[in-house]
Amino acid sequence: MGLLRFLPFFPETSPFTYFTDPNAFRNGFDLLSFYDQATHLNSFLLNPARSPDEVVFRVSQGGLSITDGQGRNLLPSFQTGSAPEKPQALIPSPFLPLSFALGPGTYLTFGPFAGTQGVRVAPSPALAQALATGSLEPCKGASPSPCTLEASGAFASGLSLALGFATPLPQVPGLGQVYAGVRGEGFYGLGYVEASGKARPTFDPNGEVNGVSYETRYFLSYPDYLEGSLGLGGGGLGYGLRADFGLVLDGGSWALGLGARNLLGFSQWSGVEVKVENGTETRTPTTRRSDFAAPVFFLNGAYRTPLEVGQLLVAADASFGAAAPAFHLGLEYGLGPVALRTGLGFEGGFRFGLGAGLSLEALTLDLALTTHEAPLVGGTVYGIALAVGF
Repeated sequence: MGLLRFLPFFPETSPFTYFTDPNAFRNGFDLLSFYDQATHLNSFLLNPARSPDEVVFRVSQGGLSITDGQGRNLLPSFQTGSAPEKPQALIPSPFLPLSFALGPGTYLTFGPFAGTQGVRVAPSPALAQALATGSLEPCKGASPSPCTLEASGAFASGLSLALGFATPLPQVPGLGQVYAGVRGEGFYGLGYVEASGKARPTFDPNGEVNGVSYETRYFLSYPDYLEGSLGLGGGGLGYGLRADFGLVLDGGSWALGLGARNLLGFSQWSGVEVKVENGTETRTPTTRRSDFAAPVFFLNGAYRTPLEVGQLLVAADASFGAAAPAFHLGLEYGLGPVALRTGLGFEGGFRFGLGAGLSLEALTLDLALTTHEAPLVGGTVYGIALAVGF
């Protein structure tokens, strides 16, 4: 449902408003709102995060703080997904994929993908020291100031093709059946944006803060055949390939899994890099490449138990490696065709969700209310997720 927010009816999150209503795009589009929705494509965000109108470095008897124009504290550091400095072969999962069974345990999937590859906000070492000591002294003595607050993110879209194979292995006596699977996935890129911004305090001759300076940079890539209509200088080629591996131990009423994605992989995008500093813009044709290996590891488990009325399912998962660590825990109570769900987790901030599902012979319907912590500005963002199966 999050894709609905990329329609031009929502100028705060849709970059396509640039082509339908440039004035609404200039006045309404917000990069933080766009990344917040792109990070949560499974939900339509009711109140996506909004960038602060200004960043204020404040020094008082209580110490140093970073706030927005209304005096609300900004979160100085967070990260979701992979590091956004370079592209990744670990692309978002495709939505509305087409799947084909090629034989026992063998399948082929094809579909479009779109989503964020990583978002991060981080203070420089000097700013982190200033925040820890409550003094601006680490920010002085050099021009420009070494105290910077940097926000960066990456968004990718394209078409992916995956070939997978899974097979049972010998049983583990007293435990259960073991399964192993491998998958190779390649993609053709339709668009890639990698952007970052820096804010740093400026000082007058007396060493007092008198403002904030900004520096922005972004990399843009899209297929060459779109250059004639877009004319932004980002025409090029994006492609990639990666390999994944997984193991599952099925004990009947319980299961444990271990997976590794992007054990080997490579991606490349060619386009244009644009840098804006002190009001001066420079544009440079650039090619961005990923590492050859940036694995992300997954651990998950589930346990189902019958109750006097209905049954209870408990599930948990954790991920770590090249991406920021994440953890989720969920409960589902099933009674006939109806299921009630709740869950919590940590993924770039605290998350909580409530949901319900209905499973009929020819139709499944799932609806959920999701929450997560707004990046950078804090606060709770609410979303609605819907899934329909036939």
